[in-house]
Amino acid sequence: MAKQYLYIDTQAALVAYCEQASTQAVIAVDTEFVRTRTFYPHIGLVQIYDGVDVALIDPIAIDDLSALSALMTNPNVIKVLHACSEDLETFDVALGIMPSPLFDTQVAAQLAGLGNSVGYGKLVELLQDILLEKGESRTDWLRRPLRAEQLQYAAEDVLYLLPCYFQLVETLTDKQQLSWVYDEIAQLTKRKQAKIQPEHAYLQLKNTWKLAPISVYVLQQLAAWRLNQAREHDITQNFIIREHGMYEIAQTLPSHKGALFALEVVTPQEARRNQVPILDIVRLARETDPALYPKPAQRLTDLPLYKKHYAQIKAICTEAGEAVAVDPTFFASKRQINQVISWYRNSFDDTRALGMQPDLLVGWRGELVGAKISALLSAS
Repeated sequence: MAKQYLYIDTQAALVAYCEQASTQAVIAVDTEFVRTRTFYPHIGLVQIYDGVDVALIDPIAIDDLSALSALMTNPNVIKVLHACSEDLETFDVALGIMPSPLFDTQVAAQLAGLGNSVGYGKLVELLQDILLEKGESRTDWLRRPLRAEQLQYAAEDVLYLLPCYFQLVETLTDKQQLSWVYDEIAQLTKRKQAKIQPEHAYLQLKNTWKLAPISVYVLQQLAAWRLNQAREHDITQNFIIREHGMYEIAQTLPSHKGALFALEVVTPQEARRNQVPILDIVRLARETDPALYPKPAQRLTDLPLYKKHYAQIKAICTEAGEAVAVDPTFFASKRQINQVISWYRNSFDDTRALGMQPDLLVGWRGELVGAKISALLSAS
């Protein structure tokens, strides 16, 4: 890379750089983190390009990151990130903040017609005609010292974001869709800030409609226990017990250790490590008044008029997407269509559990199709 970077590992240097960056209208931001076996991302590096200097900020070496938090939440500075979902989680865990205002170049690229889920390297190639090396993507960003090659890789992750941003802003301004990027990120930010209650975690699991009421109750308790364990001990949920293992336990209701170990989908390690809480949950379920069991889920595709409504909503969104030159698959994915049908047909679902509204009813999508979808589903 032609530009040099600043490696910032002292609070004084961080404060000075953040003061400099805060004078800019737009800065490019990225994070490097490790999340191999942990529930939470562990931040290893923060990269910023303010149009003057690329800064590689070492959050491990600096105890007080308040200057960085202030910059990330400065309302006068737009933060440009690419595919920011995991970056938002990283900032939330490390700093307790969500960057704002925030512009995501992957979302902008989708609206600009460059393709769905375009990677950063591909975006730079399309807009800047530059090929980036990605050889350091598997780096352990928590290990010190970082090699020169790793630091260069990290610096390049923000160096080309600003020129891509300015090109995308020009394109979306011409299309009168610039505000849609911010709508999209507002919904994503709200989703990242929403912390599902453990008792509702089972709503995010698949195939619960196949289970008897007592089995739904067991799955609810298992999912709550697993989520609490993951949060408390910072362990990926599937390293505690996998989803299909919980489902099999809920379905078969093992009453003793031998029955638990006999389940093929539950590994011996999972059974040994978790046999006491698992068997306790099954035992308590048998002792619980069935009136307290969760209402059995209904398979979405079994709902009356599901196929008709799905086709009608897809047609509404396809027509609207084509009218504004947005790929229909980005305008309304299968998940988003099912989300809004579930919202109207179920009294309580995972969207409500998060305190959210369906994507198709809010933001730019809501403005274009929300009223039509609501009228359609409310009338049936």
